[in-house]
Amino acid sequence: MRYHRGASAERELIKALEEKGFAVVRSAGSKKVDVIAGNGKLYLCIEVKSTHSDRVYLGDEDVRKLAEFSKRFGGKAVLAVKFINRGWRFFDLDNLVKSGKNYKITYSNSGMTLEELLGVQRNLLEVLKDESD
Repeated sequence: MRYHRGASAERELIKALEEKGFAVVRSAGSKKVDVIAGNGKLYLCIEVKSTHSDRVYLGDEDVRKLAEFSKRFGGKAVLAVKFINRGWRFFDLDNLVKSGKNYKITYSNSGMTLEELLGVQRNLLEVLKDESD
């Protein structure tokens, strides 16, 4: 069940990135990175997690592998967490806080939205439209 939930989250993120103009590759079964995306200006190496909880834990080894791969690839290392029924949050590896052996990521941590991650600014009409929906 976890695999299907995780794969579903990866496909959802891929669709969102493609809608923003990115070319995206899913690295199924990979132990280093789940999604690689680029638009000619920004290159992202993304580890995707999905949870019903308000928190998720990421091991030291996972963080190290993602950091090493993104450095070799020349991309930005990002942890993407889909908090089911709350939405997506994106985290820079540099901002993760260690809790014992693992990194603890919570919905209330200072993660970014997809628009913030991509540096996309919305205009006032879009903001007002979202508020009226």
